[in-house]
Amino acid sequence: MAIVGAVQMNSGGNKKENLKKAELLLREGVVKGARFLALPENFSFMGKDSEKIEVAEDLETGETVDFLKKFAADHGVWLLGGTIPLKAGENKVYNTSLLINDHGEVAARYDKIHLFDVQLDEKEVYRESDFVQGGSLPVVAKTPWGKAGLSVCYDIRFPELYRKLMEAGAEFIFLPAAFTVRTGEAHWEVLLRARAIENQVYMIAPAQCGVHPGGRMTYGNSMIVDPWGKILARAGEGEGIVTAELDSDYREEVKSRIPCLKHRVFF
Repeated sequence: MAIVGAVQMNSGGNKKENLKKAELLLREGVVKGARFLALPENFSFMGKDSEKIEVAEDLETGETVDFLKKFAADHGVWLLGGTIPLKAGENKVYNTSLLINDHGEVAARYDKIHLFDVQLDEKEVYRESDFVQGGSLPVVAKTPWGKAGLSVCYDIRFPELYRKLMEAGAEFIFLPAAFTVRTGEAHWEVLLRARAIENQVYMIAPAQCGVHPGGRMTYGNSMIVDPWGKILARAGEGEGIVTAELDSDYREEVKSRIPCLKHRVFF
């Protein structure tokens, strides 16, 4: 059993200020007893997409990567570094989640697979693929509390990814996100609970909130959902951190009550 914390942020275009804010919120989680902490998508930089090329980092020498490693080692916690832009070539970045262990070492890396290329109306248009190189591999990593699956934001709409994570043994799955207000109000809770219920896993979803540079607005409502679909913790619209316990015994109980994963029929 472990206490996990999901951080909710309103990140902007100033990396140093974002990292200071992230540290304060992570420290709050440590005080609350969290041994596993997760930051939202784009926690270190939430400026214009076109600026991600300029602030992109190397895995070995990046300022944000160093911050994650140092915090995890100093506090003896596991840390999911939401996403950060890592260099992927001259004109692209990866939108990357890094899982850091309590010794400050990179335990796993996941590059966001599904990129957010949508047009909600004539004014609200997103083209993540213009600047981001998509990943190709699902990632599940061993931790002291079981296996963790990694996913990011728009991935939540693709249930086949979560089946792959579950089949690889994931017992809880992270979803750092920066959901828009419109899609968040309509789909955020429904999708999170659905992925938890159908795969009988915990879902930990730290999110961005509020207004960001360029006028983009994100939904907030960071959540931790249990394998029965119950919302264990939920943030509001502002910055903060929510915590909940991950209980592997309870997950096994849910699986025994409704053994749907054993009843799957493959066509």
